[in-house]
Amino acid sequence: MLPVIPKVASVGSQSASVLSKGQLDFYNENGFLVIKDLIDFASLYNLKKRFVHIAKGIEDAGNIIIVKDPTLIAKGASAEDSINKIQDIHFDNVFSTYSEDQGLLDVVSQLIGQDVVVVHSMLINKPPGTNRHPPHQDLYYFPFRPADKIVAAWTAIDHVNQENGCLYVVPKSHKLVNLIAHQVPADTNKLYHGIVDESMAPDHRRVHLPMAPGDTVFFHPLLIHGSGPNVSKGYRKAITCHFANGSCHYIDIEGTIQESVARAVEEQANRRKIRLSYVDMWRFKNKLVRGVKSSL
Repeated sequence: MLPVIPKVASVGSQSASVLSKGQLDFYNENGFLVIKDLIDFASLYNLKKRFVHIAKGIEDAGNIIIVKDPTLIAKGASAEDSINKIQDIHFDNVFSTYSEDQGLLDVVSQLIGQDVVVVHSMLINKPPGTNRHPPHQDLYYFPFRPADKIVAAWTAIDHVNQENGCLYVVPKSHKLVNLIAHQVPADTNKLYHGIVDESMAPDHRRVHLPMAPGDTVFFHPLLIHGSGPNVSKGYRKAITCHFANGSCHYIDIEGTIQESVARAVEEQANRRKIRLSYVDMWRFKNKLVRGVKSSL
């Protein structure tokens, strides 16, 4: 059974989420930790409403990047039915209520330290018919280290189960492997990178994570994880944010297995008339949300 953490009162009017030693040990040993009911219904409703209004063109998306699924578009999908995710949402007035939620940050601070920077954020829509997300490691995308000072928070907005493509994780994989080679598998689309050697994520080692709205999983950036296809008739919405400690530093990825994804992202940016290096893109979009930062 996965550890569960309660919300308890802290100094002043704020609430805090206090991890026990057992929960910290579980995260360090397994690379993930599920916390029930961390985000309240009213917050989830506002996040969902903001997304739907953007998808329908009712509200301006501003600088938010909208990512559509080419496979679904080829089948004639449009509007909300075609949007796989929106990203870089942590500067938005509504979506930032998630990445700056104090209870969420209390947990993050206990996992990576008190100086917390948002480095990436997404609301994932996963419409019916969306393909699987192959097993992968999030660190593949990040040109900064150390890995132990980075963590993802992933919160269910809808009910999440295996039918609509819940997350699965490979426990302890953050300890057994380093960053490994990724590619775009032939049975997915260009949105999804996955590890080349999928035998490192065998079915019998995968732990599926069905979740109720508000439930949140925190996981290490080296943890191998993925999700199945959405074969249901409904959406599988979730919001996710990656946090790094403010002391993390950028690394040179020239000649490493991360170079290919960096070049691909730079080429996409160039097509949008954005002339920035891969590292500068990450510098440009991060946001301090607690404490101080030095290198990022």
